[in-house]
Amino acid sequence: MTSRPRIRCAVWMIAYVAVIGAVVGSLLSARRRTLGEMNTPQARADWETWRQSVRDDARAGAPVQRRVPKSGEPPMVVLMRDHFAVCLAAAVVLSSALFTVIGFTLEGVLRGRRQT
Repeated sequence: MTSRPRIRCAVWMIAYVAVIGAVVGSLLSARRRTLGEMNTPQARADWETWRQSVRDDARAGAPVQRRVPKSGEPPMVVLMRDHFAVCLAAAVVLSSALFTVIGFTLEGVLRGRRQT
């Protein structure tokens, strides 16, 4: 009887490692893709063009007032380059919390079925 809880625990651990691996892999892929596509001279020129259009709209009295972004780089580049560790940590912590809640819920459902 003691091997069954061990097997169940091993399955949960393998599932957890797979989920966290998928989250980390997805975030690393998104970072690589973002820095590859948006850290180019063309992307910077497009960003500067957009910033200039916001400045022009503000001078022209557009109905929607936007603040001109201070950064000379697109926000996704700054996020994925300078704040990636924080994004990764938050993704792992929140995914772990969600996995734990779902795991406890499923365990409760499965154990409830066995008792009836």
